[in-house]
Amino acid sequence: MSAAVSYERVREQFQELKMEAALTALDPVLEEAQKAGKLTVQVLDELLGIELAARFERRVTTNLKLSGLPRPKTLEEFDFDAQPQVPRDVVAELATLRFLHNGENVLLLGPCGVGKTHLATGLALKAIEHGHRVYFLTLHDLVTRSRAHRERNRLDSLLRVLIRPQVLILDEIGYLPLEMADATFLFEVVNKRYQAQKSIILTSNKSFGQWGEIFPDPVLAIALLDRLLHHATTLNIRGESYRLRHRRQAGLVTPPPS
Repeated sequence: MSAAVSYERVREQFQELKMEAALTALDPVLEEAQKAGKLTVQVLDELLGIELAARFERRVTTNLKLSGLPRPKTLEEFDFDAQPQVPRDVVAELATLRFLHNGENVLLLGPCGVGKTHLATGLALKAIEHGHRVYFLTLHDLVTRSRAHRERNRLDSLLRVLIRPQVLILDEIGYLPLEMADATFLFEVVNKRYQAQKSIILTSNKSFGQWGEIFPDPVLAIALLDRLLHHATTLNIRGESYRLRHRRQAGLVTPPPS
């Protein structure tokens, strides 16, 4: 078989296998290989590396689009000086994603505006950058979707969606009390992910002792916390709201009299 025929067959097979990146790089890689006297196996290694890198990049882009994340905020953008109670070493450890590989949870507690959602989305972005699936939704979104699926008798399909990603972010737990059906579904989500050893990143403005105010059944609240806390890192953030601080700096908030 001539070199020209082999070349055309390689192009056709790359197209058939949908190896678009390798196909695009084929000519320059072959040209460089000829000049440098590279072995055939070295050429194959380079082309396969180019293809795998391109596929990984597409995977990251797709995962980001499907994640439901709000405006992405990275961990590098987090203002540790404004929130000195947030331990840098703990956040750095979480950024290694060992918690994800171990199926552990991350629980971020504190009042509104102290950076809980920023930290959650920053960790989610780290996971996406490493090729993991992530799904973000607020508790309000979860309740709304579960009620819509319950009406159509399709709760099982929503449950599968929430179990599938390696990381599930549940934001704003505690901003509204739950009815029994909604609380039961939330427990089912947490329990299924606990059994599957898949991580949850959760933010809440309530301390764990106040979760009885959210759930209609204290036994259910205890069972939920038991699964969330079994393998978890908890950050309790106390500090002033970013938004309130910026308003004060802009002179839009009058300080109370001393």
